[in-house]
Amino acid sequence: MIIAVFSNKELDCQIKGIEYYLFDTGMAVAFLILRATELGLVAHPIAGYDEEKVKTILNIPSEMRVVALIIVGKKSEELTDLLTEKQKEVEEKRPERLPLEVFCYFNIYK
Repeated sequence: MIIAVFSNKELDCQIKGIEYYLFDTGMAVAFLILRATELGLVAHPIAGYDEEKVKTILNIPSEMRVVALIIVGKKSEELTDLLTEKQKEVEEKRPERLPLEVFCYFNIYK
C-alpha cells in the first residue's frame, strides 16, 4: 500500500507568520509509522518522487503540497534475490547510529 500524505497551509494554523502545516503533517506521519510498526507492518516514508506526477496520478488538487509517500506492507520472511548483497546486509543488521552527544546539547549549542 502507498499512502500519499498531502496538505496545504490553509488547513492549519498560521501564527505570527509561521505556518504549522508541515510540522503537524510530519507529526502525523511519525505517528502513522509508529502505529504501523505496532501492528507488525513495515512503513517506509520516501521523499524521492516527482510531486507533479503524484498529483496527476492521484488527482490531488494543485493547491495541495505532497509532503511524503509512505510505503506500507508486511515484512517478508525471506529476502528476495533481487536485492544486492549490500541491500541484504542493511536489511539484516540495524545501522549504527551517531551517539546523542553529536547532535543533542544541554542549555547551549556546542
